[in-house]
Amino acid sequence: MHQKLNWKDFQDKNQLESILLQDILNIAKNAISENGSFKIVMAGGSTPEKLYKSFLDVHNQNFSDWELYVGDERCLPVDSEDRNSHMIKRSFIDHLPDDSKPKFFTINTEKGSQEASSEYNSIIDNIDQFDLVLLGLGEDGHTASLFPGQQWDNQLNAVAVSNAPKPPSDRVSMTPKAFLKADKIFFIVTGHGKKDAVNAWKEGEDIPASKIMSENLIDVYCNLD
Repeated sequence: MHQKLNWKDFQDKNQLESILLQDILNIAKNAISENGSFKIVMAGGSTPEKLYKSFLDVHNQNFSDWELYVGDERCLPVDSEDRNSHMIKRSFIDHLPDDSKPKFFTINTEKGSQEASSEYNSIIDNIDQFDLVLLGLGEDGHTASLFPGQQWDNQLNAVAVSNAPKPPSDRVSMTPKAFLKADKIFFIVTGHGKKDAVNAWKEGEDIPASKIMSENLIDVYCNLD
């Protein structure tokens, strides 16, 4: 399968965030109308965190039909502020009234990468389709916790990562197999430091982001200023 990318280049980061928010809300509305729920895989990072905060500004939006999953997680104590799940809670979920809170399927990495990845793999096995997957791009071309030079078992939906080049080295990550379950995939790429990774990706170099496939177009929301 060949990766099909739709590059959406923005000169203004605020415009990127505004359009991205509206695109997500439109997908959510359609998914809930058709299937009764909206299943979204959440990315970590500073730009996604700002995006999640902006969900709170949407007038009369109820999130109880949303199901949130995390694309990767660091092996840290459950209350660590460096966990993606903690970021998603503090920026978004914790501010919602109980009757508007989404279902949130965290990766229990406090149990260690092997047990946590096995648990999450079982959860994802039971999902036929995600409506949307959000992913980022690291300066080295990594996405989720899939780093350059690593091998992962793509027969699994979630794998233990024991040699991440950034601390902590132990993590759990969804795999390209899991992301193939997505109806839509959005990459969010912001910051001057991502230019080399973007160029490598466009030139067809073998980076982890290039391993993410979909039968549909993959949208890349990009602002490198």
